[in-house]
Amino acid sequence: MQKFINNNCTDRVKPTLLRDVKTEALLVFVRTALERYFSQLKEAGFRPVVGSDEDTEYIYSTLQEILLNLQRYVVNVDYILELTSKAHENKILQTLYYKEMPLIDYYNVLAITIEEQYKDSQAYLPEFMVVCCLSNWILEEEKSVFLYPFLENIDWLELISRFELNAKEFDRNGECQISRIHEISFHVIKRLKEKKFQLKKHKKNKRKK
Repeated sequence: MQKFINNNCTDRVKPTLLRDVKTEALLVFVRTALERYFSQLKEAGFRPVVGSDEDTEYIYSTLQEILLNLQRYVVNVDYILELTSKAHENKILQTLYYKEMPLIDYYNVLAITIEEQYKDSQAYLPEFMVVCCLSNWILEEEKSVFLYPFLENIDWLELISRFELNAKEFDRNGECQISRIHEISFHVIKRLKEKKFQLKKHKKNKRKK
């Protein structure tokens, strides 16, 4: 079981309280989004630019630092997908799957909300989206991240301001507006905050013991 987890995350921090599992689910989303984003940049040979060289270096070095920590302490969606697909094949993985059900449930509400918000448009600036979601959760909702102290070292307001100062550079005929990304992140965090986990009870087959 531990080997299965370590294949995705070497030093995973696993919360025990449901309120902290919500934070973990958000971090799973952030790790996955940043991994996909930086992978696409590398494949395309594209270097993102936000305003001055100083702003660009500050933003993307900070995001890379966040990602490196998340890759060490938090799983990504590949772990969830693999566990879900293999749980029926192995009793140990099935046990692990049931333990991870709150995380899976919370992650799903994040994924569904994002999909709903972007159903009629392209997902511009995913790196700013994750910054907004994290800052909203940590600062606005005042959710504790004591399990992930590296997040407390990030100046979220400064990070956001670097994007906002260069907002005009992103606007593509009204399709990539900083205000819209703020709005979407608000909906995402609101749904996560309101989500209640309920263990699904499976009905027993009367033909079996």
